[in-house]
Amino acid sequence: MTHKNRKMKLINKKCGLLLVVLLITILQLTAQISIVSTDMPSPDDIVRTSIGLNLDFINYQETGENYFWDFSQLTPISQSVDTFISLTDVPFLYGLFFLGSSNLVNAKSNSIPIPDFPITDSYTFFNNTNNYFGVAGEGFTLYGIPIPLKFGSHDKLYQFPMDYGNSGSSYAEYSISLPNVGHISKKISRSNMVDGWGILSTPYGTFEVLRQKSEVIEFDSIYIDSLGIGLPINREYTEYSWLGKGQKVPLLQITSSFGGVIVTYIDSARMLPSGVSNYSNLDIDNVKIFPVPTHDLINISFDLLSASDIQITIFNTMGFKVGNKTIFNHIPGAVNVKMSTRQFGLPDGIYLLKIISNNQQITKKLILY
Repeated sequence: MTHKNRKMKLINKKCGLLLVVLLITILQLTAQISIVSTDMPSPDDIVRTSIGLNLDFINYQETGENYFWDFSQLTPISQSVDTFISLTDVPFLYGLFFLGSSNLVNAKSNSIPIPDFPITDSYTFFNNTNNYFGVAGEGFTLYGIPIPLKFGSHDKLYQFPMDYGNSGSSYAEYSISLPNVGHISKKISRSNMVDGWGILSTPYGTFEVLRQKSEVIEFDSIYIDSLGIGLPINREYTEYSWLGKGQKVPLLQITSSFGGVIVTYIDSARMLPSGVSNYSNLDIDNVKIFPVPTHDLINISFDLLSASDIQITIFNTMGFKVGNKTIFNHIPGAVNVKMSTRQFGLPDGIYLLKIISNNQQITKKLILY
């Protein structure tokens, strides 16, 4: 073999090795990830999320293998912070009641508030196992007494290992009677399918993700003794969740129901378009809107930490203001507002209700049906 042939053979060998390395790198960049229990939140984790608008230009239902979802143009209009704590950090009765069924707590709850009753310190209880991450129940404090609402079996949000093509389902239910208050019950049926994998881009960054689609049927029922009426609430909605390695909560979640969509995503601290900051004059644990969904009238209650004007504004999911109510110079303390939504001629759908006081704000979801 001549020197020239040996040199060409060496060059070809090096080129072949370089091609293999390049191919492996490309495969690694586009490989499917797998989500497991260690990718979920732990005690002391703090996650900031934004509610985003400007979704009309995106077909969020599209999915597939090695897919690229571009949500980088979302506009944040409100932010919140989720704080996860241990079961030992909540009142003792909760710890006793949820012992063995929960190992993680979020210091807020999306449970149905009870109108005209002083509810404080609400929680959501989770269970993170090697097999699933699910909701174990909820709780709130009424007249200084912790009220645990424990599911008989858990609402399984994610089932592990989460891989493309996996599916699963769960059913959760609780029911409790409160003397001199009423009766509360909830039923949740959930069907999950991991229907996509690839790359997600949001205002927060670009990440490798799995996409899960969840079909949820939820029935909430509350009977108030003092009012002598029951309020059944039926909801059917679809959750699209994009999950990344070590991100604790979905990098992006879109909840779609009959009236529209709500978009939340992990984000960094931002100056919001309204130019106001969040929460300083409002006790966020005590902000309640009831009932949700509603046909017309809603009850809004919260604690005001200092005297100020209060502005309550309703936005549609495109970000346009569609309703407004102003209360001038309200004194510190409990605020209870009854508001008619139909006076603004709003069609059925999902809206955002923003409360602004003393240059601080909080945003809640509102559903009209």
